[in-house]
Parts: sequence; structure tokens; C-alpha cells
Amino acid sequence: MMRRNVASANLNEPAFKKIGLIAGRGNLPVELVARFDQTGQPFRLLLVEGEASPNDFSAYDHDVVPITKIGQFLRLLKKHECTHVMMAGPVNRPNFKNIFPDKDGFRLLRKIGTSFSKGDDGLLRAITEFVEKEGFKIVGAHEFDTALTSQLGTLGKVEPTEEQREDIVHGIRVAKALGQYDIGQAVVVRSGYVLAVEAAEGTSRMIERCGDFKWDNQPAGVLVKMAKTDQELRVDMPAIGALTVQSVAQAGLCGIAIEAEKTLLINRDEIISEADRLGIFVEAFSEPQQ
Repeated sequence: MMRRNVASANLNEPAFKKIGLIAGRGNLPVELVARFDQTGQPFRLLLVEGEASPNDFSAYDHDVVPITKIGQFLRLLKKHECTHVMMAGPVNRPNFKNIFPDKDGFRLLRKIGTSFSKGDDGLLRAITEFVEKEGFKIVGAHEFDTALTSQLGTLGKVEPTEEQREDIVHGIRVAKALGQYDIGQAVVVRSGYVLAVEAAEGTSRMIERCGDFKWDNQPAGVLVKMAKTDQELRVDMPAIGALTVQSVAQAGLCGIAIEAEKTLLINRDEIISEADRLGIFVEAFSEPQQ
């Protein structure tokens, strides 16, 4: 049996009958499992091989499955009577030229067709449709616990200046324009000038290269991160954590702006603590901004 705390009669009814959590890299799956355990939410843990670390989940029963073995994922979800599927944590796209998929993997490949080599949005929509046609309901982490998402306003003690707020507004405009083309979720702006745009390398790599733009100890801009147009938030909601704050500080940026209610906060208390310690603002904005 899976280890979880279900003995307390004071617990509310579980939000979902049983969740199959497909875990990738990072701290989000770890935090989710802890919340499932605390609330008595039934779940089964499936780790993506080479992405999630089994050591992080040693206290729980789990299976480790190669990402190309779609049929194995489906069989395990059915075996453990999961009704809902949650995907958490990033995974690298597999190279199907070198890794042989199973029969259901081929079925999925035929469904997604050429979208596999293009942007993420169409690919993720195709995957969610495929999983739901197998009888499962896709659910986002934010649907399990709304406290995981950011609320409007400033997190922590550091607030953006008026000039930085102007950069946030400009960054929102740029990110929205880029999001229509499924390019990325984040941009960096300083004094109205776009220093960096997220593309295939991801947010972390984009932040790293911004360190080259520091001028005489002047902060190298504001990170603006928001959902793309029509983004599938159930499986790909933008997220930040304490490591994001640390990388922003290391690159010499002055703050982070995120979209309220559409950004996951991976351990909110750690984010606020690190932001205050490093003098970084974290501001959650609401669309639209003028």
C-alpha cells in the first residue's frame, strides 16, 4: 500500500478519487506528494526515468517508467485505479530516433505528427487529449490546491520602483506578443529595452546569459514570466521557486514579475525568504496592464 496519512477523521474528503502523478524534474512533484500525503489525497506515483530522482520519493511506493513507454504509463494508471492524471516537473523531449517507443508510443506519435518537432503548446494539447481518450481526466496542480498559485501583489518586503514597474508593463506586452507564436514564457527588460527572450533553451538558461548585461553594478533588468496565449495550464503552468530567485540575483537582475493566479509557486515561503535575503522583488501582476 502507498504511504499516506488518511487516518484523521477531521480531514476533508479528497479532492479527487485517485491521482496518478507523473513526475519529472524539480521540486514541484516533491511538494505535491507531501501535500497529497498531508491531506489524505489518494495517489500513485509514476517517475519519468532519467528525470525524477527515485531518492526524492523513497518514502512512497512508485514506478519508474521510460518516457517513450506510453503503454506502460497507461497500464500502471489503470492497474492502480487512477481516475485523474497530474503531470508535474519538466522533462526533456525524447529522441525517438534513438529510443524505440512501445505500441502506444507509436499511436501517440501518429496523433501528434509534425507537432512533435514544433512548439510545446500543440504537442501538450495532443498529449492531454490522448490521455483523456484513454479514460483519465487531466488535472493541474493548481486545481488540487489553489494555494500553490500566486496572488496579486508583492511577495516579500522588496517592492519594484516606478521605473521597474514600467519595465514590467513593457515586458508583459512583449511576452504576450511572443506567446502568440509559442516562442517562450519569459523576457528580461531594463529601462524599456528588451535584453533577452526565452526560446528553446528555457528560462534558467536565459537568466544566466543576462549576467553579461550588467553595467557598472547596475541591475541587468526585470524578469517577466507569464503564460503564453492558449497555454495548456493543467500540464504547463509557468512556475518559479527559490532557485529562480537565486539565479535572478546571480545574474544581476533586480526582480521577478509573474502573472497572478497563473504561476505556480514552488514552496512560497522559501521564495519569499530568498527574495528578502537577496534584495529581489517578486511581483504578481494581473492582466491586462496599461
